[in-house]
Amino acid sequence: MSQLHPPQPDAPPTDSTGRHVLPAFLAILFLCIVLSQAYVKLLWGDEFVTFWIGQQHGTTGIWRALASGADPNPPLMHLFNAWSTSLFGSTSIAIRLPSILGMVLALSCLWLYLSRRLAPIYAATACLALMTTRGFDYAYDARSYSLLLGFAMAALLCWSRSLDPRGQRPLLWLLGMTAALSAGLSSNYYGTLAFLPVAAGEVCFSLVTGRKRPLTWLAITIAASPLLFYRELIRLNVAEFGPHAWNKPQLSMISDSYLVIVEGILWPILGLSVYALWRRRQPAAPALPPVFPTWDRAAIGVLIAYPVLAFLIALGGAGMVSPRCAIPVCLGVIIGGTAVFARYVPGRAIAFVLAFLCVWVLAREAACGYVLIHQRHAFIRFIGQVERATAPGEPVAVGDSLVLMPLYWYGAPWLRQQIVFPVDFDAIHRSGADDSGEQNLWGGRHGVFPVPIATPSELLQGTQERILIAPPKGWLAANMADRGYDLHEAPSNVPWDRLGGVFTPLAHEETRILIATPKSPQ
Repeated sequence: MSQLHPPQPDAPPTDSTGRHVLPAFLAILFLCIVLSQAYVKLLWGDEFVTFWIGQQHGTTGIWRALASGADPNPPLMHLFNAWSTSLFGSTSIAIRLPSILGMVLALSCLWLYLSRRLAPIYAATACLALMTTRGFDYAYDARSYSLLLGFAMAALLCWSRSLDPRGQRPLLWLLGMTAALSAGLSSNYYGTLAFLPVAAGEVCFSLVTGRKRPLTWLAITIAASPLLFYRELIRLNVAEFGPHAWNKPQLSMISDSYLVIVEGILWPILGLSVYALWRRRQPAAPALPPVFPTWDRAAIGVLIAYPVLAFLIALGGAGMVSPRCAIPVCLGVIIGGTAVFARYVPGRAIAFVLAFLCVWVLAREAACGYVLIHQRHAFIRFIGQVERATAPGEPVAVGDSLVLMPLYWYGAPWLRQQIVFPVDFDAIHRSGADDSGEQNLWGGRHGVFPVPIATPSELLQGTQERILIAPPKGWLAANMADRGYDLHEAPSNVPWDRLGGVFTPLAHEETRILIATPKSPQ
């Protein structure tokens, strides 16, 4: 039974004050950061996909949009977005509110998970460590990745609490686990990975204790049932997006998941782990009991292996994966690192580490905010340049899927009426570019997105002068040249390099404002 109640490590004395003051401090810090960043950051292309699909007519309209290929994701994020914008309007904060709440869920469950076995100050340290990661940026991004993180942590917490003999109502915890797993799967198809830590931990529990829990496996099976409804969507998405996707499975995805998503906090945790291994190998080293029981350690180990598992799923048939699909790896690394920290670092150092992480979080978010503000100013300058270059009634043909929706949203009302988005998949494929953004927009061309989307022959009729927003050497510029147009770049003072943002690109690097003028007859 000792494994069910591993003793807590030595820690600074704490009382109920720590359990109230620290969460309040974290909540204030979180809200100040996330609300300010969500306000400053411009909405970008993928977020508009979430938004416009959510504006369809209820669940049926959202399902129809997904079935048409407008977004290769399940419907829960779009439903949340629809509810949020119906209540609070179409502001950037309202559009991003589901993601904000997803991160609240992740941090809250992380706190509850760790504070059951460690002093509250260690749980606060882990929450701050999560806020230093790139994964935290998805708290103010209207896509499904923050929900993926929150539901994965909620599933782990509920499963662990269902095993705790000190706890009550284990069936309620299993119901919570079922809801979290099902919701994660309904937010992003890589939510299937959240089943693996729970399953590995449950198998380990049975092997160590000899106890079987058929109700757990029944709950896991029920949680996986939404896959029956999503099978056709998944098949269509893989067939549509897979052949020319930007995120085909590559080994670099695994390393990027650790180096880019976990980001800087990875290195001190790795260093601490090496130190712990060295300490354990010392002859006089005392045998310290583990912070977590064996089955929890098995589940945490699977969380740490998330990028490898996501890569294998992509190779096995999903065909598409990116580091953000493995965002719960942040949880595994931080939980494991916190356990090692609590065991091998003197308790008197914890206050210093907590203060250091606060400074780290504030400095990092200040840097992110600086980039986002400059991105905002650069894009406003870009819109002004487009408006000055465009005559009334002159078509604006956009050949960059990242530019289209932000230009429509933030541009003047008269400019919106002149924007068109031609698509020629054969020409895109011949150019060697991916077509993921074009596939999103093409799938939603019939009433999902508010911009005319069709083939060049349908949208580029006539011989009047046009504005192109496209790469000068891209397929659209070549198409216009073949149609007998002279192309030259409009004079511009747009700082194009600032449109990249923090995981929020508003334009491809090579995109420019071009003026297409019909050639004079010879």
